Amino acid sequence: MNSKNPKIDRFPFLAESFLVDKIGRMRPSTLANYMLTCGGRHAEARGFGATTSLGWVLARLALHIDRIPMVRERFFIETWVRSLYHGFTDRCIRVIDEEGKPIASLLATFALMDLRTRTSVDLNGDIGLRLVENILPDEPLAIRRVPSINRTVVDEVAFRRRPQYSDIDINGHMNSIRELDHILDAFPLDYMYSHNLTDFVVAYMQEGEATEELSYGIKELAPDHYLAQVTKENGVVSSRCELKFTPLD
Repeated sequence: MNSKNPKIDRFPFLAESFLVDKIGRMRPSTLANYMLTCGGRHAEARGFGATTSLGWVLARLALHIDRIPMVRERFFIETWVRSLYHGFTDRCIRVIDEEGKPIASLLATFALMDLRTRTSVDLNGDIGLRLVENILPDEPLAIRRVPSINRTVVDEVAFRRRPQYSDIDINGHMNSIRELDHILDAFPLDYMYSHNLTDFVVAYMQEGEATEELSYGIKELAPDHYLAQVTKENGVVSSRCELKFTPLD
């Protein structure tokens, strides 16, 4: 379903009971997955979506949650493309309630990759032209840019995990949003049930292979503000994340 602007697509959703946690909140990873899925549907409808040989690879992401959808709540996800530069594109995604009030915003940077050679694709061709035709640079979003992530070194390992069946995506690599689930699982249940995640910022440096163990380090930077680092078996950092929470009222 389209919004009033033909370059923006709007999709209706319902927070079903099987998508929420014990206190009725939609899980942040579920909301983020829905948002990214809408981005893919928007691209496919306009001729620059993923194919069997080409895939959009997530490089950076910033998610801000004003409030998390609650069980049985109806909401809408809107998405459009903001820019194209140096082989990357910025996609904007927002969630609004039935009254048009903001629920969440997401800004994601993608690169187009040849899935056979694992190399980036030149966006000066037909796909790039179709993408440029749909750019909407001035549409407002709560997030203007993906913030830089704190560079503090995380030495301590909170836990290690080898990717399992539910972690692997269509490219045979560790799914980007599943890392958020793993990090949130490291927090005590009492903390998770007494706090809301408000901000999640992540930079992906290297894809996680399906067969290699990943080490997750978590460091508290300030009250309810954490840095997380995912490291591969060879010692290379796969991704760095910042998370912010607020206590429940």
